[in-house]
Amino acid sequence: LHLRTWGTKSREHVLQLLYCIEGDASHPLAAAMVAAAKSENVTVPGNWKTKNHQNLDGEGVKAEINGQTVHVGNFRLFERLAYIAAVPADELQNAKEWMDDGGTVGFLSVDGIGIVASYCVADALRDEAEHVIASFKKLGIDTNMLTGDNSKAALSIGRRLGLAPQQIRSQLLPHEKLDLIKEFIAEERGESNDADGTSSRSCLERRRRGLVLMCGDGVNDAPALAIADVGVAMGAGAALAMETADVTLLDSNLLKLLKVVTLGRRVTRTIIENVVFSFVAKAVVMGFTFAGYSSLWAAIGSDVGSMLIVTANGMKLLPSKKSVRAGTGFDKFNVRSSVLGGVKAGVGTSSKTSVSFPIAVSSEKDALIDEEQK
Repeated sequence: LHLRTWGTKSREHVLQLLYCIEGDASHPLAAAMVAAAKSENVTVPGNWKTKNHQNLDGEGVKAEINGQTVHVGNFRLFERLAYIAAVPADELQNAKEWMDDGGTVGFLSVDGIGIVASYCVADALRDEAEHVIASFKKLGIDTNMLTGDNSKAALSIGRRLGLAPQQIRSQLLPHEKLDLIKEFIAEERGESNDADGTSSRSCLERRRRGLVLMCGDGVNDAPALAIADVGVAMGAGAALAMETADVTLLDSNLLKLLKVVTLGRRVTRTIIENVVFSFVAKAVVMGFTFAGYSSLWAAIGSDVGSMLIVTANGMKLLPSKKSVRAGTGFDKFNVRSSVLGGVKAGVGTSSKTSVSFPIAVSSEKDALIDEEQK
C-alpha cells in the first residue's frame, strides 16, 4: 500500500480512519488497507464511533466517524462529489503515475475538509489464477474479466493471465456488469437481431447454445450473479453474492471453480454414455428376439446386466479411497470438496465464462466465513 497525506491530517490519523471505515467491508482491497494499518501498529481509539456505513456501488464506501462523514473510493466517486479539483496538482500527478503503473488508486476525504490522502493498492494474482484461465482455454471456454478497476490496472492483470485486450472489461459499475452478462446470454442464444427485428442467423448457422457462468465475490457482482445461467460466489466474499449465486465455494481457491466445471462435464458425458448404452442394449435384445434367437431369460439377463454396467459407469465419478483418505476430494485436483447449492443442469457445457476475479482476501475473513458456514 502506498499512502500519501497532505493538509492537517497525519499519516497515523488517516490510517485510523481507513481502519474504521474499511474494517467491516468485504472487498479484497479493503482487507489490504486494513492489513497495512495493522502492519504499522495503528490502533483505533476506543471512544471512536462509526455508524451509517454504506457501500457506494462501483465507487467506494462512506461512513460517519465521530460525527464526520468520511468517504473512501476511486476517481469516479470524488469526481461526482466535485472534490478532485481541490487536490494539489503534484498529488494528482502522483496518483495518475500510480495508475499508469497498473495500481488501483483511491482517495480519502473528510467532511468539511475535503480530500486529505491518496493511496495505491497493487493487485496480487492468486497463485492458481493463471493455471485456471489456461485450463478454461483448453476446455474451449471463452473467459472474460469484468472489473471496476481502472483500465490500466485491469490490462496489467489481464495480460498476466493470458487474456486478450477484448476479453478485459474495466471501470464497470454493477449495472454495466449486469448488461454485459445479458449481452453474453443473448449472444449464446443467437438473439442478435437485424434492424427489421429478424434474426441474422439462419437455421443452418445456428449452433448449440452455450451457458454463461459468472464468478464473483463482491456486492457489485450480485446482480450479474443472479441473472447468469450459473452464478458462482467465492466463499470469502460478500454475503449478498453468496445468497444470489447458484454455487458457493467454501473459500476463494479458483481451482475449485475449475473442478466444478470439469465435474459438470463429466456428469453430462456419463449420462449420455449410459442413455446411449441402454438404448443400444435394448435394440440388440429386441433384434435377437424378433429373429427368434432370444428367450425370456436372456432378455432378463441382458436387462440386469445393462443395469449393472450403467451403475458401474456412473460410479466412476466418485473419488477414490486414496483421495478421500488424503482429504483432497477428486484425484485430478488437490483441493478440498466444495459446497454446491442448486447447480443448474449443464454447467459443464458453458462456452462463455465471465469471471470477476477476487485478487486478495485476508485470512481473517476466510476464518470468519468458515465459522459462519459451520
